[in-house]
Amino acid sequence: MDHINFKEAFVMLREAGLSRAEIRRLQRFYRHYVANAMDQASPDLHHLEFVRWLVATHRLTDQIDQISNAL
Repeated sequence: MDHINFKEAFVMLREAGLSRAEIRRLQRFYRHYVANAMDQASPDLHHLEFVRWLVATHRLTDQIDQISNAL
């Protein structure tokens, strides 16, 4: 899907007949939706973040060295 910047989207919505107030409500809804979607990230993403934390805090370094040497 092509990225549409805010100004282009605003013009398209105005041409479709939406008022400024309706567009603002739609923007708030979209921001709320995006924020909630990030809160509901997949378990795999949470696992990856946990592994990154383990590496960043040097709690996984021995295992990484062993895996790297085995490859």
